[in-house]
Amino acid sequence: MHPQRTRREKPIINMPTIKNRKIAAAILTLLFLIFHQGISAAESLDDRVNEIAHLLMCPVCQGQSVAESNSNLAQDMRQIIRKQLEEGKSKEEVITYFVNRYGETILASPPPKGVNWLLWVLPGLAIIFGGLGIGIYLYKSQSGKGSGDSGKRPENRAADSDYMLKIDEELKRHES
Repeated sequence: MHPQRTRREKPIINMPTIKNRKIAAAILTLLFLIFHQGISAAESLDDRVNEIAHLLMCPVCQGQSVAESNSNLAQDMRQIIRKQLEEGKSKEEVITYFVNRYGETILASPPPKGVNWLLWVLPGLAIIFGGLGIGIYLYKSQSGKGSGDSGKRPENRAADSDYMLKIDEELKRHES
């Protein structure tokens, strides 16, 4: 038999009360949010610098954006971008700064204005007209096969049948 408990036993480890647990959880959550906010702000600035650097071409490197280039000028340009973003300038203002300094050739993709609109329109038109040309070619090649001899002129059909008769006569002569 189990002995009856007459008095309440004290726990060996003093467990914190529910109130203390809530306070500790709130403090940890607050610390996490403050720490996380600082990291995400730094990451977002790096992301914005990288995004703008990808939109600008390096003036001394051929075919590389400012983000991809390791030249001293590209590194300086990335620092200028970072400084201007820290000052609170927008993406457009930073890009305008570099366009005013280096001209529109600094842009990785030319704006669709003036003659540059052809660079934006011509690839689409080439795909459309190329697809139409292939479609017309395939349609005409299929319509010629399906109709048999109907596409040939009558004199060609007569010449073909005369030719086939001569071949048959030659074959019979060689078989006998």
